[in-house]
Amino acid sequence: MLSHAAFCSRQTRDQLDVLVIDHPLFDAEIVLQGAQLIRFNPKGEANWLWLSDKIAYHRGKALRGGIPVCWPWFGNADKNPADVKNDILQKDAHGFARSLNWQLSALEESAQGVKAELSLHSSPETQVFWPHSFALRAEFIFGKDCRLNLYTHNTGTQTFHFSQALHTYFPTADINQTRIQGFHAAPYIDTLENWQEKQQSGDILFQGETDRIYLNHPAVVLKTPLYRRELQGINSHSAVVWNPWIEKSKRLGQFALDDYLRMFCVETANAFSDYKRLQPGESCCLGLCISAL
Repeated sequence: MLSHAAFCSRQTRDQLDVLVIDHPLFDAEIVLQGAQLIRFNPKGEANWLWLSDKIAYHRGKALRGGIPVCWPWFGNADKNPADVKNDILQKDAHGFARSLNWQLSALEESAQGVKAELSLHSSPETQVFWPHSFALRAEFIFGKDCRLNLYTHNTGTQTFHFSQALHTYFPTADINQTRIQGFHAAPYIDTLENWQEKQQSGDILFQGETDRIYLNHPAVVLKTPLYRRELQGINSHSAVVWNPWIEKSKRLGQFALDDYLRMFCVETANAFSDYKRLQPGESCCLGLCISAL
């Protein structure tokens, strides 16, 4: 598939393979483990995604930054709804899709952009974590903006439930001068205060550790000292806003002590009460679009 590609190639970085896209209009990089996008930028611009300088390209370990795919559960297994939690066989955070190898299944190139598709299917390896049959497809569409669609298909004979997130890391020159617009009046769960439900007032500012599940996902505007961008969720009625701040940064892997000053996450999700249910033969899609303003 790549032997005839004009803009795409495969590189090996330490233990992992990376799909590298060098298009006249943009650059992009997708790690095949986890179908994890770690770079997208129009030519002449910095990476639209934050990626740790301490990144480790090791098998079985999610990379700190970019857009990890959290599936078929999001966050701590025990904090998921009962329908999701009851099927989890190994309680690793954020599921298993981000730590397994995906296959490049389709590639389309043009002068306007690139569309790449990666796939992951149920196997004896996934059955150790979760007992259901499935097919996952991650569709990346690059051009003037950056789009990612995650399709889940129930290929088995039993209904299953799952939560999921596109765990997007964004860069900032200064977290203290960063705000997120669009969540005003939205209800949210504050996981740092006994999972209390609260209501957002005005823009989201970062003044300490932040870990909130917003119970809707409108189009939001990200404002930092160096850029303004829009994040649009697709088929998402929940979003997670996260920054580890000072103390938690000390416990994170692939993360410098002061990295919290230069990153924040807005995660397009189906989490908490927004989890999904698929009957045999059914499919659904979770997606996002990041665009410049």
